[in-house]
Amino acid sequence: MRGKKSRGLALLAIALLGTNVSLLAYSQELKNETVEDEPAKTEQVDNSEPASDDDWEDEGWSDDNWSDDNWSDDSWGNEDWGEQDNNATAYTFSGFVELAAGNRVANDAAIASSSTLRDARVQLRADYALAASKLSFRGDAWYDGVKHQREFQVRELAWQGSLAALGEWGNAFDLKVGQQVLTWGTGDYVFLNDLFPKDYQSFFSGRDDEYLKAPSASIKLSGYWEAINIDVVVTPNFEPDIGITGEVFSFFSPQVNENIAPAYTVTNANTPSGSEVALRAHRTFSSSFGSIEAALYGYRGYTKQPTAVDELGAPRYSRLNAIGASVVMPLGKGIANAEYAYYRSVEDSEGTSPSVSNSQSRFLLGYSQEVMANVTGAVQWYTEAIQHHDALLTHSPYPEYEQEAYRHWVTTRITWQAKRQTLTLNTFLFYSPTDNDGYLKASASYSPTDKWQVRGGVNLFSGDEPHTFFAQFEDASNVYFAFRYFY
Repeated sequence: MRGKKSRGLALLAIALLGTNVSLLAYSQELKNETVEDEPAKTEQVDNSEPASDDDWEDEGWSDDNWSDDNWSDDSWGNEDWGEQDNNATAYTFSGFVELAAGNRVANDAAIASSSTLRDARVQLRADYALAASKLSFRGDAWYDGVKHQREFQVRELAWQGSLAALGEWGNAFDLKVGQQVLTWGTGDYVFLNDLFPKDYQSFFSGRDDEYLKAPSASIKLSGYWEAINIDVVVTPNFEPDIGITGEVFSFFSPQVNENIAPAYTVTNANTPSGSEVALRAHRTFSSSFGSIEAALYGYRGYTKQPTAVDELGAPRYSRLNAIGASVVMPLGKGIANAEYAYYRSVEDSEGTSPSVSNSQSRFLLGYSQEVMANVTGAVQWYTEAIQHHDALLTHSPYPEYEQEAYRHWVTTRITWQAKRQTLTLNTFLFYSPTDNDGYLKASASYSPTDKWQVRGGVNLFSGDEPHTFFAQFEDASNVYFAFRYFY
C-alpha cells in the first residue's frame, strides 16, 4: 500500500514538474520589473482579510499566493514615519473569529483520537500610531478541542520606528522591539537560513499558514545605506520550534521500530537559556537581466528541534552556528532563486557523537512563473548533505535508520485564482526521490466579501519505509475545514 501511494506521489510530482512554475521570494521592486502584468494577489495565506502591517510583515507567509511573498523585503524603511495625517485615526482595531475542524483519514495505532483539529479561535489586532513610530498588538485566544485546553498566544506586541530622534545618524536605522514574527530567506515551505521558530503542529493540522511561523520576543535593528542594508535580530531567550511531540501526531522511534506518541516536553535543564543572534546583509543590484537581490546570512544559537539527547536519552537542544547566502533574479518569464546554508554542529564538529546531529550543508534552487492568467506555479530542488556521514553510521546505535548522506526533495506548487480572486486553489507537493516518500498539501479558500471566508483542504503523507521523514506521518493524513468571520 505504501509503495502504491509513493508511486502515485512520484507520478504527480513528475506531472507537476512538467508545468512551468513559480517561486515566491522576491522583493516588490524585483517583481514589478519582471511580472508587470501579473494581477495583484493577496499574501499567501488563505485569508482575504486586508493585510495589516505585520501581516507576514517581514514574512510573506500567507497561503493564498506564495508567488506574492515579499520574503526579503521586510523593510519598512520606505514607510513614511513622519507627520501623521491629521484626519487619520491613531487607533486601528480588527480581527476575526474562526471555527476549524479536522480528522484523520486513517487510524493511528499510537493515538486513539481521530481528531487532528478542533479550534474555536478569536484574534485581535490593534495598532496605535505615534508621531514617528507605532505600537502594534496581535493576539490569539482559542480552545483546542484536540488537547482539551485553552490556549493563548501573543503573536505581536511591539514598538517599531525610526531612530532619527537620536540624531542625524539615526535616520539610517529602524528598530522593532518586542514579541514579533520574523522571517527571511527565499524558500517556499523550505527553510535554510530562516532559523526563526516554526509551528509544525499547526502546519500539519491545517491551520492557516500564518501559524506556521511562531513568534519570539526579539530586538530587530535594520540599517539602510546606499552600499548595503543590514538586519540584526537578537532574541535574548532561545525560542525553539513547536515540533511534533506526540500530542496530536505520532512519530517514528528507532528504539521500538514503530511510531510512538509520548506527548513529551523538553525539560528546562535541556532547554538553553542563552540568546540567539541572526544577521542578514542584503543589496539589490541592477543588471542586464534586471534587478538581482543578493543576501548573506549568519546565525549563532541552537538547533530549533531537540535533535540531541542527554546521557539518559532525553531530548535536548544543541549548539548551532550557521552561515549562508541567497540570490533572487529574473530568468526568462519568471523568477529564479538559489540559496545555500552551512550548519555547523558546535558540539560535534567531527560527527563522532551519536547523541548530537552532524554538521550539514543545505542547497536550494527554485523557479517561479505565471503560466497563464490567474495560474502560477513553482518548482524547487532542495538537498541536505550530511558532513562526516561515514562517522555517523559507524557510531550510530541505529545506522539502518540514519538519513542518507544526500537527501533530496523536489517541491511543486500550483495556484489558481478565480471569481475575481475570491476563490483560490492551492496544491503543494513535497517528494523525496532518495527516501521515496512525499507530502501533498492541498487547499481551497473562498471569500466573496471582506467579512467572511471558508477554507478546507487535505494533508496527505505517504512513503515506503516507516522511518523516513514524511512516511512516519502517514497515519497523520487528514482533511480539515474552517470558517472565519472578520470584524
